Amino acid sequence: MKNPFYSWLTPVLAVGVTLLGFMLLRPEEPTSLYWINLAYSVCLEVLFFVWLRWGRIRSRSVDEQTIYFRVFLGVGTLYYIIAAVLWMVFYFLCGTRTGQQLLAIHFDLPDILATWPEMSIRIYLFGILGLTVLWIVIASIVGRHDVAYNTRQTALENATADVRSFVNELKDMAQQHQTQQTKREWKLLIMEAESIPPSQLASNEVRLRAKAEKLIDNNQ
Repeated sequence: MKNPFYSWLTPVLAVGVTLLGFMLLRPEEPTSLYWINLAYSVCLEVLFFVWLRWGRIRSRSVDEQTIYFRVFLGVGTLYYIIAAVLWMVFYFLCGTRTGQQLLAIHFDLPDILATWPEMSIRIYLFGILGLTVLWIVIASIVGRHDVAYNTRQTALENATADVRSFVNELKDMAQQHQTQQTKREWKLLIMEAESIPPSQLASNEVRLRAKAEKLIDNNQ
């Protein structure tokens, strides 16, 4: 049974505390920046807990994607969250008058910050959009190449398994039908089957089966 504290209670509490904090710090006349930060903070928290829940990859869960892409997606998501938080902090400190005043108090730089204009909210939104698009585009490109690679790899593994199955079939036939006179021919036939590239099995299987049938007929 899953522990509810880790499955849903912790995310709900975290989001609730975030909303409560925003409500307590809500100015008398909330600006658009306030609402954007509120919504974006909640989105990042939800994304973080989704990453925390499904970010640990199990190899048995891999289907069309390889485990390496799952790991990349998890790491990339974490980096996106960190970059988004840093962008929010940077904009607040350097782009808003309140943040500039905090910097001035902490670093004693009032003369410099007095001439530092506030950044437009559009720049802030453009930064959020840019980070999000970059994250999605990189994940999409890597994911597409990963699917193509995994498809080729799966086809190769299936073809290799087919070659192995065919070789085992020939070995069973040899065990049942070989004689002292045909032992060498069976051995050569099996070695030839083992050397077949997986991609060329279809074009060689009929020919090798015909050889095996001929050896069986010669023993009768």
